[in-house]
Amino acid sequence: MANTVTKTINIQASPERVWEFINDLSNWPQWAIHNVFSATPGPDGYWLMEGPRGTQHVKMVSNKELGILDQEFNDPVEGNWLVPCRVVAGSEGAHFMMSFTKPAVMPDEPFYKAVELIEQEMSKLKELMEKS
Repeated sequence: MANTVTKTINIQASPERVWEFINDLSNWPQWAIHNVFSATPGPDGYWLMEGPRGTQHVKMVSNKELGILDQEFNDPVEGNWLVPCRVVAGSEGAHFMMSFTKPAVMPDEPFYKAVELIEQEMSKLKELMEKS
């Protein structure tokens, strides 16, 4: 059975603004501070994202009307995986949700450590969205 974890953060900014910011992969080094050091456009709609595990190929599968920001990852260490993400309206702004299913080749400990780092990245996203 797959290990899946969903993380949510409430952001006091419009859902449209949060969606636009996340959907622009050039913004990722600003908030994905543990996993993305740089992001440049690559072939076939993928972006090349340099991070601690080397170069990942990332493609957004997004739909603004539905708040979908799914991410296709091709990671040199963990292989291919999909990270479903959503931005939805909340009473005071937006809720941003990310779900992570552990790739079969990834041991449990690094997976749960990565989820902890994602929580810090989501907090950075909140900080960026709420200060401007």
